[in-house]
Amino acid sequence: MSKQYKISEKVYSQNLRAEIHRAARSNPDDLELQNLLELLRSDLSEQSLIKLSKNENFIIPSSETENIEVLARINDLKFILGGKDKKSNIKNAVTLYQKLFDETDELHFFTRSIDLVRKAKSLFLPEMSGFEKKILDIFGKLTSSYYRLLLINSSDFLIMEVSKQLLINKSLDFLEKDFNENEYNSARKYIQILNKLGHYDNNALKVQNAISMEKEGDSTASKKEPGVYYPTILQAYTDALRELKSTPGNDDLKDRLNSKIKIEQKEYYNILKNSGINIESKFDIPKMLEELEVVDFNTGFSTLFQIPIIEQKMIDSSFEQKNKTFFGQFFKDYIHITNKGTVSGIADEEKYNNNLTRNYHRMITIGLINEIKSIMDSYEKISRKVVSEFILSANSPFIPKGREHFFVEGIYSGFQNNYISSSHLLIPQIENSLKNIVEMNGRNTVRLADDIQNDNTLGAILKSDNPDKMLNGLCNEDLILELQSFLLDGNSVNFRNRICHGLIEPAEIDFYGIYLWWLTLRMVFHTKELFSIPE
Repeated sequence: MSKQYKISEKVYSQNLRAEIHRAARSNPDDLELQNLLELLRSDLSEQSLIKLSKNENFIIPSSETENIEVLARINDLKFILGGKDKKSNIKNAVTLYQKLFDETDELHFFTRSIDLVRKAKSLFLPEMSGFEKKILDIFGKLTSSYYRLLLINSSDFLIMEVSKQLLINKSLDFLEKDFNENEYNSARKYIQILNKLGHYDNNALKVQNAISMEKEGDSTASKKEPGVYYPTILQAYTDALRELKSTPGNDDLKDRLNSKIKIEQKEYYNILKNSGINIESKFDIPKMLEELEVVDFNTGFSTLFQIPIIEQKMIDSSFEQKNKTFFGQFFKDYIHITNKGTVSGIADEEKYNNNLTRNYHRMITIGLINEIKSIMDSYEKISRKVVSEFILSANSPFIPKGREHFFVEGIYSGFQNNYISSSHLLIPQIENSLKNIVEMNGRNTVRLADDIQNDNTLGAILKSDNPDKMLNGLCNEDLILELQSFLLDGNSVNFRNRICHGLIEPAEIDFYGIYLWWLTLRMVFHTKELFSIPE
């Protein structure tokens, strides 16, 4: 261990990391302290420890200390990397992690010790019954279903039948308590525990999850006020029905959920109509999906990228084919009134009709995206980790360095059908990304002539006749016009401005949010087709 610094013996976890961090800052040339800090910051998982060991600058710290967390981690890492002392390393690591748990009550030390036991069960046969008794004791003392699930996930292999039945009985009691207290997320963790313990098979797991989701939807529905949008109700019923998709039987439950979904959809449509959104379409979207051969998650995801961005030439030709209205010769302006009675935009007849046509095609696109997403959801519910890996591997120039997390969260929220959260996360990032593309091409987004040199707004960046050029020639023209219309035009949806100023209803955000999510996917994964990116 570092000759310049003696580590405290009875300091662990966050306090130990803070102590070593201070020491490392005071001794920047002490590589031993720097390596120790990295080891203490690593998650207690084989994957994280292996990743740390592959860092070319990392060297395993020496073990000249009495601090049992440091010694446990060093022995853990040495066991994973292999060597002549592999058996003694794993024995030492398990013993030390057990001591750490006894001193700190921090569950991750105990579960890591059991993870190691799983790797070499024959070395720990005498201790197995002691571990089992400890698991029963810990399970009863924990206060969170999340931690109880972590405990069972790590230790199910060493729980005998008698102990398993005791845990099942306790879990059933906890499950009933959660249902009585409307704690449905917690209840679903106990359902997972009961599956892990063998009380529910995989089909029963899905049925019980569906029942809990139905209960959650019913609970929220019982408290709702007329005319108020509650997106979680429809989502709960839809998720429940989706859970049952591959399970045989359960027809009564499926029929009940279908009925509740139709009721909620009808209310949702009424709220949208009251907001001035007409979602009816003459297009046969199911037939379109059949022709596109959308049958599962992969074909759906691929088809999302085939849907074209609305073309301006299609909008222009639509107006040219129409004769001007009789009233157009008398009235110069068409005024757009908000639901508060205020004027949000003024347009001439051509712009008014262009907006109507563009909005019509946008509605068709939204309907198509919704149907595709519904098919995708019925086959796979994508995880945050998969979204993160997918986005990071794309290495999209549309995502500035350091902004990946925002896009991961925004796009993941969309995959979870939470378009309200998705929209609030993605709108500022889209604005920043567009500015970044302008600057990547050697242009300026700052108003340098002003006394206070602020960035230009999104309106200035998307404005086609902006004298400072901005995105002109750097972005697909149809995309610029659609972003300007959808996000900023007071005669159209005005999505960005209304969200930023808190002027849009939740139902509208949910409805239009899937379109923003889709546009973001297009810009992230087709960046070089839509933007000019310098080599």
